[in-house]
Amino acid sequence: VHGACKIPNYDTREIVNNVRRMLDGLDPHPMLPNYKNFKGAIQELGQNQYVVSGEIFVVDRNTVEITELPVRTWTQVYKEQVLEPMLNGTEKTPALISDYKEYHTDTTVKFVVKMTEEKLAQAEAAGLHKVFKLQTSLTCNSMVLFDHMGCLKKYETVQDILKEFFDLRLNYYGLRKEWLIGMLGAESTKLNNQARFILEKIQGKIAIENKSKRDLIQMLVQRGYESDPVKAWKEAQEKAAEEEEMQNLNDDNSSSSGSTSGPDFNYILNMSLWCLTKEKVEEIIKQRDTKGKDLGDLKRKSSSDLWKEDLAAFIEELEKVEAQEREDILAGMTGKPIKGKVGKPKVKKLHLEETMPSPFGRRIIPQITSAMKADASKKLLKKRRGTLILQQ
Repeated sequence: VHGACKIPNYDTREIVNNVRRMLDGLDPHPMLPNYKNFKGAIQELGQNQYVVSGEIFVVDRNTVEITELPVRTWTQVYKEQVLEPMLNGTEKTPALISDYKEYHTDTTVKFVVKMTEEKLAQAEAAGLHKVFKLQTSLTCNSMVLFDHMGCLKKYETVQDILKEFFDLRLNYYGLRKEWLIGMLGAESTKLNNQARFILEKIQGKIAIENKSKRDLIQMLVQRGYESDPVKAWKEAQEKAAEEEEMQNLNDDNSSSSGSTSGPDFNYILNMSLWCLTKEKVEEIIKQRDTKGKDLGDLKRKSSSDLWKEDLAAFIEELEKVEAQEREDILAGMTGKPIKGKVGKPKVKKLHLEETMPSPFGRRIIPQITSAMKADASKKLLKKRRGTLILQQ
C-alpha cells in the first residue's frame, strides 16, 4: 500500500479555506502542492503533473546565488552531485564554475557560485534552472487511500479526496453535537436540581432533619427530583457502547447491563452546609444559568457551525505555533561549518545577513518550456492508454 500511495503536501490554509467553501455549499478550489518553508515555485505542467523549481539569483556578472533547492533535494547531495562536478569538470564536460561557498542554516540554503562572465551569459541563455539542475517533476497519479469503508480506493484529484470525506466528517460533527447536548443537558439538570434543592431548603419547603435516607430519597422522588443526571447519562453511554459491540452476538444477558441500584441522590444529599450560605447559593445559581445558556447556544448551532469553530480555533493556534517557530529560527541562526572548494571545514559564526538572499540579486523566474509540456503530454497519453487496456 505504501509503495502505491504517493500524495504530495498541500498548504494547510488552502485546505481550511476549501473546507469552509464546502461548508458554505461551494465547490473546493483546485490546489497546487505546497511544502512548509519551501521558498521555490511549484507550477502546474499538466493533469496531476507539476514542476518544482528552486530559487536562483544573478548577483553580478560573474556571481549567482542559489537560495532554495527543489523539494526533497538534500543540500549535501546537491553539492556532491551537481556543484562539485561543475567545479571540477568530468570526462564529458569541462568545468563550468570557478568556486562556490556555502552560507546555510538549519532551515535555509545559500550557495554563492562564481563563474566567468562568458559562462554565466551562456548558462542564462540556456536556462539557469536547467543548467544548475534546480527543477524536478512531481506527479500525483498514485493517490491511493482507504475510504470510509476501509477499502483501498484510487483518487484522481485531491479535490475528490476532500469531497468524499467531507460528508463523513460532517456527519460525525452531527454525532458530536448530539453527544455534547446529552452531556450539557445532564450537567444543566444536575445544577438545576442542586440550586432548586438549596432554595427550597432555605425557603423551608423541605425538611431533611432527623429523617432516614430512605425517607429522604422517597421525598426527593415525590417532589420530582431526578436521580444523578450525569451518572445516568454516563451509564447510558456505556450501555450503548456495549450493545454496539455485542449487536452481532447472541448474548441473553446483554439486556441486563446497566445500573440496578436504584436512584442516586448523593449529588444533592452530600452537599455541605456551606452551600446554604448566600455566596454559595449565588455561585450555584450562576453556574446553573451559565450551563443552561451553553446548552441553548449549542442547540442553535448546526454541525457546520461546530466545524467552522474548530477551523477558526485551529488557525488561531497554527498562527501561534508558526510565530514561535519564526522566533526560534531567528534565535538559532548561529555558526555552521563553511567550506570552499578545498581544505578542511572552518567553523565560522555566520551573521544573519550572510545567510539571507542578496538584496541586489536579480531573481530568475522558473520557466516551463515547450519540451517539458510535450513530455508531460506524452506521459499523460501513456497513462490513459494504460488505463484503457486495464479496463478492457
